[in-house]
Amino acid sequence: MSTNDHTVPRMYLKRFGRLHRPRGKNWFVRARDVHRLDEPFETNIKNVAAVTDFYVGLNSDGVPHHEVEKLLCVIESEAAAVFASMLDDPDYALPARWPLDQPERVKLAWWIAAQLLRTVRQRQRIEYLTNAVDDRLEASVRIRSLAGRHEHLRFLVASVERLASIILHRPWGLGFSDTCLVTSDVPVVIVNGVDDENQMLAAAYWDLVLPLDPHRFLWLPGVGDVQGDPRKAADHLLKMDGGMGFFLSCLLLDAAHRQVFCHPDHDPVPVLPNGGPRLPRPWEVSQGEPSPSYILEYAPLSSQYRVERRWLDHPQGKPGWPATQVAD
Repeated sequence: MSTNDHTVPRMYLKRFGRLHRPRGKNWFVRARDVHRLDEPFETNIKNVAAVTDFYVGLNSDGVPHHEVEKLLCVIESEAAAVFASMLDDPDYALPARWPLDQPERVKLAWWIAAQLLRTVRQRQRIEYLTNAVDDRLEASVRIRSLAGRHEHLRFLVASVERLASIILHRPWGLGFSDTCLVTSDVPVVIVNGVDDENQMLAAAYWDLVLPLDPHRFLWLPGVGDVQGDPRKAADHLLKMDGGMGFFLSCLLLDAAHRQVFCHPDHDPVPVLPNGGPRLPRPWEVSQGEPSPSYILEYAPLSSQYRVERRWLDHPQGKPGWPATQVAD
């Protein structure tokens, strides 16, 4: 029997969605095809970032594909509380408690690594490139108990382990964007390295970005950025003023496989600059296809400042670009 396998977790997409009824269970996002951005539609998150029998092709040894889904669900459930820790501070949009403690960081590193692996665009880029980094991050008991049953799942976990270790040992920036953000079916982007042949080394060297909700994001500065600003060598906070958030949304749009998503009340797409080339797919186009590259410069936010939680809403200003302030 065919199944609808999600390549982006619903627990993540809910952060960009809204309920149609106050006590309902169905979350809806505004979605767009990357080739028809002027034709948005609102849809249940169950119906997007999903591919029929996506994991069946992984199981060359006859492993039921639901075992792969079960493994990913464990990683998601362990990360869900970390998302809440970062994003659900009752007073501040950027939390009073940052950085995360080590157990939380490990769980989120696993989630980010698994998300890099499971997308349509990135899966084939990562699966066979598992020998670039020897350092491995120990899996939790629950993950090992699932993965140890089958040779294929052991291979899958070995790949995620190496990526998780790379991500764990990098500095993390938690940021707030004045302008609203999109996400996509490729929510974790290796900036300037999304299709690099050696994804392990690309993930170790380049910036990484992950939008967390319509105004918060993780930015992991790359090697060059850290060397240029020692403040970025440790976990830090940042704020993108004015239209800088458009840069992130454009980057995510360029890397998306098929669809981009946003909260229906936080839609920046109508005011995004467009017309430039999206990231080409090396396995589909000829050499020489134009490809954008990206540079982001920012200064870490002083530890004495936070962004108040009220700026996550749109009480004033036009949708996509509310006026915001940093508070002591």
